[in-house]
Amino acid sequence: MLEATGIHKRLAGRDVLSGVDLRCGPSDVAVVMGGNGAGKSTLLRIVAGLLEPDRGAVVLCGDPVHGGGVAARRRLGYAPDATEALPDLQVCELVALVAALKQAPPLDRAWVERIGAGSFFRQRLSGLSFGQRKRALLLAALVGDPWLLVLDEPTNGLDEGGARVVLDLIAERRAGGKATLLTTNDPALASALGDRPRWLGAGRLGAAGVAPRGGSADGAVPARGAGDP
Repeated sequence: MLEATGIHKRLAGRDVLSGVDLRCGPSDVAVVMGGNGAGKSTLLRIVAGLLEPDRGAVVLCGDPVHGGGVAARRRLGYAPDATEALPDLQVCELVALVAALKQAPPLDRAWVERIGAGSFFRQRLSGLSFGQRKRALLLAALVGDPWLLVLDEPTNGLDEGGARVVLDLIAERRAGGKATLLTTNDPALASALGDRPRWLGAGRLGAAGVAPRGGSADGAVPARGAGDP
């Protein structure tokens, strides 16, 4: 179980997150939507342990993600929307680095082919297209077979075949009792995943299609039932 409670974060003089609560259990696919600059990526970075919240806590399977939460971080994989970090690393080196940091076994080569990274597995990240980099980051996120997969705009920059790989992967994880937390601005993707999306606006999470106080839900898919928190 992922439990993020009372998450606050202020960046560049602005309250980006103001008391966000989020839970994600076995087989859940938690979808967060929101406008540009709403704080979706910030929330995911906090959940992944890459950014400290000003207040609040993130607990994964009973272990804290922050404050030396090594056990928790081994149970999660994170793929950002895009990154310019570590440009000189080859994709294979990135995957090996993540395995070393998580003290996880090497990634099965079958994943390289399935994600569609075989043709550039030994190329540097700096020389990849945006879509190739997205595949490389997804590949690294799968190291250690994480219980929670955290994906920022997972189909952004992918062709139809690449997007289908992502959807199939999420479906298989769900069937196996594993959880996925993702952001998207694509209502069709949110609908295809079958869970009720949440809308992030004015630093708070609400039901998709229902603007949190001070926010806007323009472009959100309708909420899928009364009683959604």
